[in-house]
Amino acid sequence: MTELPTFDQMMHLAKTDPKQLERIREHAIDATINQAKACNRGALRALQHRIDLTRSRASNPYQSMVEISRMMHDKLDLLNIALNRPDELSRGRVLTLTGPHRRRAVNT
Repeated sequence: MTELPTFDQMMHLAKTDPKQLERIREHAIDATINQAKACNRGALRALQHRIDLTRSRASNPYQSMVEISRMMHDKLDLLNIALNRPDELSRGRVLTLTGPHRRRAVNT
């Protein structure tokens, strides 16, 4: 695994060279994903992309943390259901869409 700078070094980089800190972060993420099983890498890259989008859309680091934490808790809730009440996951329903948003065919 890639050796990371110490916490104090990263704090210093955050203040003096945030772009370098971002490169270190990206390298560590890529190294971690590359160590995963090949069959999991696509899902991990997709998850990281979603995390990166969430970070970029946040107005500040705190909002970013809250949104990413919410994503994590949503997945943990699904895992809890899968482990403790799996029948709830298999009870799918088909919803039919009707209403004003559907256009009628017009004869011309």
